[in-house]
Amino acid sequence: MKMKKVIFSVLLTAAMSTLASADTAAAPLRIVENYAAAEPLAPEGGYVVVLYADGWDKYSKKLIQGFLKDKGIQAALADSVVLEYGVPNLSSDDTNKERAAKLGKLKWVAPNTYPAFVLYDKNGRHYATVTVPYSDRKDKDKIADSITKAKASVQKQLALLEKAKGEQGLAKAKTLGESAAFDNINRPDNIIKMIKEADPEDKSGQVRRLEFSVHNYAEACSQTKDWKATLKEVEDKIDDKSYTEAQRQGLHAIAVGLIRRHGDMNDQKKLPRYLRAMKKIDPKSPLGRSADHAMAIWVNELSLLDGWSPAVLPLDDTPTEIKGPYPIKGAGTYEVTFTYSRGSHQLEIHGVRLYDGTRKVAEDMHVGTTGIKHNKNVYTLEVPDKVKSPRIEAIFHMPKNRDSYGTISIKKK
Repeated sequence: MKMKKVIFSVLLTAAMSTLASADTAAAPLRIVENYAAAEPLAPEGGYVVVLYADGWDKYSKKLIQGFLKDKGIQAALADSVVLEYGVPNLSSDDTNKERAAKLGKLKWVAPNTYPAFVLYDKNGRHYATVTVPYSDRKDKDKIADSITKAKASVQKQLALLEKAKGEQGLAKAKTLGESAAFDNINRPDNIIKMIKEADPEDKSGQVRRLEFSVHNYAEACSQTKDWKATLKEVEDKIDDKSYTEAQRQGLHAIAVGLIRRHGDMNDQKKLPRYLRAMKKIDPKSPLGRSADHAMAIWVNELSLLDGWSPAVLPLDDTPTEIKGPYPIKGAGTYEVTFTYSRGSHQLEIHGVRLYDGTRKVAEDMHVGTTGIKHNKNVYTLEVPDKVKSPRIEAIFHMPKNRDSYGTISIKKK
């Protein structure tokens, strides 16, 4: 009796192990001949048409065969129905008929390069194309990741479209707008029309965002005859939260272009504000990375090395950073001195602040002047401990008369 129990236990363990391995094993790809065979399966993950160049680029077909054997790509395609299609070099009536029979209701989408994965949702709408650039042809992980992310995005998009069916007015417009906000997949069909029906006056701003093209707008701004009015319009768009961060970053770049092309010396002083904001939105983007370079070549800044001049003094009482390097390392008492050298007007200072990154460490706020005569033009900073990333800001009171030049020094007492 005991032996029977042991045998039963072994058999049960083996059976459970077999079931577990069956659950975790990757399901084979569902590769079908044509759309007619694919449609009855009605996959939640949609359809994927795998394109390669038939006959005229054998390497393309070889790549596809290798991709479809890759475990990562198989996992990315697991919930979809896959159709392979070899694209002929030349089109004819016969090849067009063959393609129509192959793809059925799936819209033909020609990629920029072969091979390619053309993704359709469960309703047969094309939502993304993952091409395989020449430089990445061996990077299967990158292909699998792109497919996986696109498929995840379209599931969220479909869920938002379903949610919008039960909404009205602004709520519906915002949900529809969210469904069109995915960067890695196409917008839903007729999305702008649907949003306009829900929000005819565009109170949600979704239509403005979707219809806005930074490139086209930049081209229109370059033709302006009243650049200051155009700059005001650009600033209004920057303040409009309907636009995406990428769109607002592009608007900052347009503002910089307008000022560089048309502005005088005083206008050029607005550049740092736009360039810093452009970088802050996305420091790693091309525009974000270009901001520091533009600051270096286009912006004259207040600095310890060069002191002050009419060209670098601010237009108003906005705190202005004094560029280093600073002789501030450890704790101690430091004096910042403003010394007039020439010019028709004195400089009025209202205070100096020291930051460690964004954290304020010390400040001395009092009114001082420096000109032919000096009055309280030395500012004392009591630094309690080590400062890793020092930044110093000065606050000036700037009248219209600004013909003043001088030097700035920092020393430890």
